[in-house]
Amino acid sequence: MLPNQMVKSMIGRVIRVEMKGEENSLVGKLESVDDYMNLHLSNASEYKGENKIRILGDIVLRGNNIVLIQPFEE
Repeated sequence: MLPNQMVKSMIGRVIRVEMKGEENSLVGKLESVDDYMNLHLSNASEYKGENKIRILGDIVLRGNNIVLIQPFEE
């Protein structure tokens, strides 16, 4: 399975995303993804380790800054 197809299969699920140069991760429900791996997350929050730092709401993440995408286990 291609990486883009794998990410598209996670639409509707809660995911954790790590970004370049950031020690914190973002967690939210994946609403959509495009061919450039840009992500739209709803109900997003910023986490440092397992601790929630702040609630961000709806966000769009640029694909070329994403390092890791994985399902979020609470």
